[in-house]
Amino acid sequence: MRKAGRQAVMSVASVGKAFGMCLTTAMVATAPVAAMQPTDDDPIAPPSRVLIIVLDQTRPDTIDRYGMANVQALRDGGVRFPNAYVGHMSSNTVISHNVITSGQFPRNMGWSNEVYRDVDNRLGGGAGAYYVTSSMSCGQYGTLITAEGYPKLEDYLGRKFVAIAEKTTAACTAGHPADADDIIIRMSRALFDCDGNGSLESNLRFPSGANVPTYISQPQCGRFYVDATPRYGTDTTPPAWLYPADGNRFFPGFDPAHFGGDIWVADAAIAVMENEPDWRGMLLSFGAIDKSGHMWGPEDAVTGTPGSEEEMTHLPFVARTADEQVGRVLDKLEELGIRDETLIVVTADHAAQTAHRFHGEDGPFRSDFNWYYGQDADETYLDPSPAIQTLVDGLGGNLDFSYQDTHIAAWLQVNSLDRKREAADVLRTLPDVIATYYLNEAEDRYMLRWKSNDIRGSERAWFAQHSRELVNTMASPDNGDAVALLRNDTAYSVFGEHGGHQRQVQRIPIIFNWSGLHGGQKLGHHMRHVDILPTVLRLLGIPQDPAHPLEGRAISLPLEH
Repeated sequence: MRKAGRQAVMSVASVGKAFGMCLTTAMVATAPVAAMQPTDDDPIAPPSRVLIIVLDQTRPDTIDRYGMANVQALRDGGVRFPNAYVGHMSSNTVISHNVITSGQFPRNMGWSNEVYRDVDNRLGGGAGAYYVTSSMSCGQYGTLITAEGYPKLEDYLGRKFVAIAEKTTAACTAGHPADADDIIIRMSRALFDCDGNGSLESNLRFPSGANVPTYISQPQCGRFYVDATPRYGTDTTPPAWLYPADGNRFFPGFDPAHFGGDIWVADAAIAVMENEPDWRGMLLSFGAIDKSGHMWGPEDAVTGTPGSEEEMTHLPFVARTADEQVGRVLDKLEELGIRDETLIVVTADHAAQTAHRFHGEDGPFRSDFNWYYGQDADETYLDPSPAIQTLVDGLGGNLDFSYQDTHIAAWLQVNSLDRKREAADVLRTLPDVIATYYLNEAEDRYMLRWKSNDIRGSERAWFAQHSRELVNTMASPDNGDAVALLRNDTAYSVFGEHGGHQRQVQRIPIIFNWSGLHGGQKLGHHMRHVDILPTVLRLLGIPQDPAHPLEGRAISLPLEH
């Protein structure tokens, strides 16, 4: 279903100085909720726009740890949920952005993890073909969403929806399938040889996506083309060398005419706001905190010399820069006179934990081979870390694919219930595994195979409350046949990591800010990503589609009177 018949919906911040010149600075399926409509006692008209700001890999403590003043102002002046959490596995970018804009758990959204088994041959590579979802194209995401048939935020809004991000996995999963009036802008994975001499040094990333406006895409090699080559020393410095910088995709660089990273996202958003006054919904995903967090860990405190490469790649600078871009976007809303009609939602696609227990293989550019074992149509990852080699050997040739971050998932060649139980038993032998499950497709859920008795304190309490809930949000035939949950502060991939069930990975900010809300409120609801869309629809006065029930619940937010 696309947009036919949908009803109409109805500063903090100082702009950071240019860097290098330098920048100083419980699953519930509910019935549709009645739309919020003004009454004599409640004369507030609903907001006519919604802006969702996703701060990739931001934990609640990140905001205060790095002095993110603009986000703090949105939080403290809005309605926030201190008990908010992601609410699903796999807690990754490629999953969460679509959950936020669809109100569906991963098990029902078309793909449910970083690896996808195409059981029904929806992507045309053959029934049972494997895909690394973080490498899929925008069109492939659209195909999977269309096959499931559920509406997304852009469908409910009825006209122009804009998604902008450095990552394909953020912009395209949030914005697809795109109609002709929607705009999706992301940094391309391909490179453009700007001076035509075939030299790597002249190759730039360029804006790509769907319906990219000419004021963004042109001129070629103009403002929104960014340098793809610098590593800023991260490729020779552990632990960053596991997942080093890839040019100015996430970092601004030193050329004011071609700033990358979160400045690039904010500049594109501001250009769209200036040129597309009829936009109704926008999602901006700022990815730099995630990049630095993966490299150094989410508590990184290195500041570096002002104006240096070291400063630019570490979290204190990166978080401050992201916050400044949020401020610039808010200032633009004020300048255009649309701040009071815009509902702003601030969240993160996941949080993160530091791998004090690290079971990947350490070394430069090792991340992909730590994350994946297996082979799809165009990618091969057959160099497992010693810990995953134990899984390969223990399954005696029956392991088709595996994915590991702060959880482990295993796809099997022969996947009878007995072989799934066997895989769960082998997973139990891997270091720092605390529970294993196997997929029972007949019951659409994962069955607990084994749980460690050595889980203590707050880790045990979180596990008892959330483990079964979270695992079952990804119970789908496309997902792993067996799954292992890992102890806190454990990862098999990179130094700062996410993806699993752990409290540090799951706890995120969720903030609603709009002039019609009674601000300064903390609500105790355990709000999740899947609850954001129904809550937005309730506030905008848009009924849910009864033919495609949302899996989240709408939270009633306090209004000014």
